[in-house]
Amino acid sequence: MPAPSTTLLIEGSFSELADEFAQYIDALRKPEGTASLQADLAPLLQPLREQEQSDAQPDGKQRDEVLKKLVSAAAVLNGAPEKEIISAYNLLVHLVHHASDPDMFLSRICAYLAKPITSSPHRYHVLLATVAVIRQTSSSVAFDALKPQLTAQLPGWLAAWELDDEDAQRLHLAIADAATASGDAELAQTHVIQALQTIPAANASNPESRELALRALTSALTNPTVFDFTPLTASDAVQALRSSDSTLFELLEIFTADTLDAYEAFVAASPLASISGGVLADAGDALQNKLRLLTLASLAASTPSRSLPYATIATALRVPATDVEKWVIDTIRAGLVEGKLSQLRSEFLVHRATYRVFGEKQWAEVQGRLMVWRRSLERVLGVVRSERERFVREGLQAAQAAEEAAQGKGNDRNKGGDRRRHGNNQQQATPAAPVSAPVEAVAAE
Repeated sequence: MPAPSTTLLIEGSFSELADEFAQYIDALRKPEGTASLQADLAPLLQPLREQEQSDAQPDGKQRDEVLKKLVSAAAVLNGAPEKEIISAYNLLVHLVHHASDPDMFLSRICAYLAKPITSSPHRYHVLLATVAVIRQTSSSVAFDALKPQLTAQLPGWLAAWELDDEDAQRLHLAIADAATASGDAELAQTHVIQALQTIPAANASNPESRELALRALTSALTNPTVFDFTPLTASDAVQALRSSDSTLFELLEIFTADTLDAYEAFVAASPLASISGGVLADAGDALQNKLRLLTLASLAASTPSRSLPYATIATALRVPATDVEKWVIDTIRAGLVEGKLSQLRSEFLVHRATYRVFGEKQWAEVQGRLMVWRRSLERVLGVVRSERERFVREGLQAAQAAEEAAQGKGNDRNKGGDRRRHGNNQQQATPAAPVSAPVEAVAAE
């Protein structure tokens, strides 16, 4: 659904409007006591005024000089009264369109919008108008200047502004259109999904909701960087397509969880040109290539051995064996799998794979792998336990052997000591015999 257009009615020549804007800026800056912008621009506007009166071609460089001064001084617009800030920014954007290169001024205006504005509701309208201008001019430079603010601050702005669903949807679609015009398909898809999420369940079947759901779904299917379709399937408006556009919804289900085989069977039965008015008629190659990547991701996630032979991949993707490595590399680049190619063994060693859906089947696979992991840990613990017991047993045996060896040496020392003491006793008893002999002799006599 295209964003609503905004029509501005502005009367007057460039020189008149620039002089009026300068006068307004002076009124805002008056308390600051700065020099008059209107007086500063007078020498530059006079030649332009004369050219306009004579219907001559205005001097582009002269206009750019005027705009440089106006845009540089326009930072004070953030402090303008609530009822004037929208018209003031609209006038500034109108003047910038007269520049030789509006991009160099629009990026500066976007930077001003990133700064605090006293009135939040009016800031929403200013942002919406600025995004519309960027979309109309397809200015990538201006959009690049605004993009960091959208990424970092837009959620906070939306919360502070307390927008209703309709205004939030309008803003998201305007940003998506500007991103598309600037060549940023990824950001455009993000804001289309966010616009889709603003649709209440009660309005999910409305024609406007169907149109937005078709836009979100077709852009997601054809976008080469989108592989997660959960935000789509969670949307009430997309779920409503099950009744209004059942064939397209069936295709979404294939991209959500099925493989290339199911896709080819689906296309054979329902040509893309016949689906929802042919919104995907020219997307056949893109869809097939994308589903090849998703099929390889599913194949890698469901392989218990974590090893995929090239022949298996070639059969699943319907490609020659010589192209297998190319498709594996593309799938790795898409962030769906991680692994290592083995040309020697002609296999892909899977390190990580992304589950496309996570339901009962996937929980069963996780349970199986956890059981395998548990048994592996139990075997490892068994080995560690047995090695520990062996280490303790050998330690005890070594300690016992050392103790026995120590006791053996002690016994040997004791035996040696006994022998030495016995020898000494014999040496001490031998000289006693001569002493008793004379006594016996005396007794005999």
